[in-house]
Amino acid sequence: MVLTLGESWPVLVGRRFLSLSAADGSDGSHDSWDVERVAEWPWLSGTIRAVSHTDVTKKDLKVCVEFDGESWRKRRWIEVYSLLRRAFLVEPSALACRSQNLKESSVKVDNESCCSRSNNKIQNAPSRKSVLTDPAKLKKLQQSGEAFVQDDSCVNIVAQLPKCRECRLDSLRKDKEQQKDSPVFCRFFHFRRLQFNKHGVLRVEGFLTPNKYDNEAIGLWLPLTKNVVGIDLDTAKYILANIGDHFCQMVISEKEAMSTIEPHRQVAWKRAVKGVREMCDVCDTTIFNLHWVCPRCGFGVCVDCYRMKRKNCQQGAAYKTFSWLKCVKSQIHEPENLMPTQIIPGKALYDVGDIVHSVRAKWGIKANCPCSNRQFKLFSKPASKEDLKQTSLAGEKPTLGAVLQQNPSVLEPAAVGGEAASKPAGSMKPACPASTSPLNWLADLTSGNVNKENKEKQPTMPILKNEIKCLPPLPPLSKSSTVLHTFNSTILTPVSNNNSGFLRNLLNSSTGKTENGLKNTPKILDDIFASLVQNKTTSDLSKRPQGLTIKPSILGFDTPHYWLCDNRLLCLQDPNNKSNWNVFRECWKQGQPVMVSGVHHKLNSELWKPESFRKEFGEQEVDLVNCRTNEIITGATVGDFWDGFEDVPNRLKNEKEPMVLKLKDWPPGEDFRDMMPSRFDDLMANIPLPEYTRRDGKLNLASRLPNYFVRPDLGPKMYNAYGLITPEDRKYGTTNLHLDVSDAANVMVYVGIPKGQCEQEEEVLKTIQDGDSDELTIKRFIEGKEKPGALWHIYAAKDTEKIREFLKKVSEEQGQENPADHDPIHDQSWYLDRSLRKRLHQEYGVQGWAIVQFLGDVVFIPAGAPHQVHNLYSCIKVAEDFVSPEHVKHCFWLTQEFRYLSQTHTNHEDKLQVKNVIYHAVKDAVAMLKASESSFGKP
Repeated sequence: MVLTLGESWPVLVGRRFLSLSAADGSDGSHDSWDVERVAEWPWLSGTIRAVSHTDVTKKDLKVCVEFDGESWRKRRWIEVYSLLRRAFLVEPSALACRSQNLKESSVKVDNESCCSRSNNKIQNAPSRKSVLTDPAKLKKLQQSGEAFVQDDSCVNIVAQLPKCRECRLDSLRKDKEQQKDSPVFCRFFHFRRLQFNKHGVLRVEGFLTPNKYDNEAIGLWLPLTKNVVGIDLDTAKYILANIGDHFCQMVISEKEAMSTIEPHRQVAWKRAVKGVREMCDVCDTTIFNLHWVCPRCGFGVCVDCYRMKRKNCQQGAAYKTFSWLKCVKSQIHEPENLMPTQIIPGKALYDVGDIVHSVRAKWGIKANCPCSNRQFKLFSKPASKEDLKQTSLAGEKPTLGAVLQQNPSVLEPAAVGGEAASKPAGSMKPACPASTSPLNWLADLTSGNVNKENKEKQPTMPILKNEIKCLPPLPPLSKSSTVLHTFNSTILTPVSNNNSGFLRNLLNSSTGKTENGLKNTPKILDDIFASLVQNKTTSDLSKRPQGLTIKPSILGFDTPHYWLCDNRLLCLQDPNNKSNWNVFRECWKQGQPVMVSGVHHKLNSELWKPESFRKEFGEQEVDLVNCRTNEIITGATVGDFWDGFEDVPNRLKNEKEPMVLKLKDWPPGEDFRDMMPSRFDDLMANIPLPEYTRRDGKLNLASRLPNYFVRPDLGPKMYNAYGLITPEDRKYGTTNLHLDVSDAANVMVYVGIPKGQCEQEEEVLKTIQDGDSDELTIKRFIEGKEKPGALWHIYAAKDTEKIREFLKKVSEEQGQENPADHDPIHDQSWYLDRSLRKRLHQEYGVQGWAIVQFLGDVVFIPAGAPHQVHNLYSCIKVAEDFVSPEHVKHCFWLTQEFRYLSQTHTNHEDKLQVKNVIYHAVKDAVAMLKASESSFGKP
């Protein structure tokens, strides 16, 4: 061990450090303990903020550290001389300990090269040794003039080379400490090709092309039958039935975008980099595949932003928020100077699309596939002679056939007929079989491709009613293992164009055009398909007895449940019942919220009491929000909030009275699991519908996203707030009307009745009645002796546009402006009190669900469903987000909506990566189905 001390231990405060610990995954058998590869060891870096010790000679030194890429709130004490500590380095000192037989001279590490990097776009970005650091390889490259891929950041290559915008900004920072603290990832890493000219000078040779992939790159995007885990056959069929059409729409969009590229333009390939989320520099949307990149600085824009710029749409009111960053020397980025770039290698996207068509045909999975209504020419660009001559440092790229021979588990693309894989896209026949359903024409209607000739052949709406009667009824479900199979064969999942009124209003405001001819089409489709399922369900349920029942049977499943909201809200009574998810799905697929009760009996109640939070986190600084005024109170602590949680006199006061407060963004960001591991485990072990809600749930599509990608932040998130009890408070919301891009399960883990408010039960009852609650809910409050926590109002996603129009109308009546880059729902600026809800129902026919969430209740909110919350008493709620197959379409269109919000909007950035989620969920589903073909006798 080597120990070098400064004048005293406190001089370490503020110093940068590197740490290597077995607790961080670097056990003694780590294969990277080669001292020649020290920069590749799993180092953690950060800053020392405090020091604690009693006796230096006893080596009891502890330091409070702030790790790079982590919130300052996650500072923690670590023991420098712990048995798990492999090495600990401090700058400029050389403090090292327990170095596993490593010599002091060998421990020389570049701080920036081995920092753990993490932000919205970067997560554990890899650190690799550049080929230019190997003298033998460098000499070979200089002599041969062979092109090679840039495998290090621009700042570490050659100063004369053009730097990407990230490296350039980092090199311009005068503060070296700021350089170390700033996570940077080079945009040209594994993307740009370099070459030594005859004079030995390094120059840019170009960029990778889509046909230069290797096995590792292509394997990430093709179905691998041997690696499919966490999904079974029935689930694979259900997922494909629900999102297969959305996947086809994605493929069509990519092909259409590719067809707009001029024939002389070469498409580049930017391979996916582990831990990096590619984002549009204009709208912050996650880039799925095709996009446009500046070859000089790496500035990248998505297809939508590129189209807007090309069409000068930014002159319209809707696009004034979209400003393009400037290039080197403040030059303007012109669209014609940008380079088309794809992320998915080769033709893997189209190959998987062919496999989807083949698999759905073989397994009889219903499809309203948009591909059958369109014909495409060959959109993939042919390789030029120069491309064919290009070689990488490792040699020619393997062909797809070679990949399949080397990896039999990689599925070969096969469309209906078996020969589509070898044919160009232009010569392929529609892969989806023509449907004989009388509703087949609806697919054409939703795609907006009904021309005059087709319209003459289509049945009129009066005929539609007769034809609907001819549809085969949904078969009764049973408890047998074939439930999912019979259901999948009858599912109807229409794909419609964006029916978002917010998006349509933006387009109208920028073009000055109206869409009266198409405006009502999505609504008609939603109503038709909803009625197909709703009619049967309501006919069955109308026979059920009113009120709470003990153990009724619904749709063949013996599941304890009852109905609220006039038989429109399913309430499951046993959170651990194995059949819950089958019953839940029947309501969930119709866009209805669902409630599950009794979870508090399963949780460890001691973990969720206010006293435990105050004891553990009371000193943390936090922002609070006044629910009555939306004013933000800064400089408070977590303890200030919990002190008044159940004690009104101890609450923070304004000039008049104690304030009704809520904790703002606490725990911050993605810190819940790290800050509260025991609570996280308790929640995940007991949250109902684990097939949907757990991170590894088989029906949570987010679980299909490979670890190679940055995982979306789906929680858990805490919502802690006081209650709004007085009659004047009924016009305020704890959380105003808004909607979320993903599904959510909100668990009421604690309800606190403040001292002196027990006698206010009558006021709470009036609030519940004023909130349009039904008789059974009121009866539950009066007779059940349960603790009511919050009053919810949830509306169907299909009613979003009506609600939006209503709020704009009301705001205009009040003299408020409606800026194009803002939205009354996304801005969370409205709470619908009784009078507004009444107007909404009378003027627009919109009726929601009024739900009282008691202690232990879990409210499931569908993606895209507008909802608001009014706390009746002080509440601790925990929400876990998920992505269900039934509501992917809402996730997709909401992502598009959020693009148009102002860049300061909290929902502006796309963190869900819904296209990546859809792609990999479909990829895994078809892999499972292909793997099962032989056992089920599929040809």
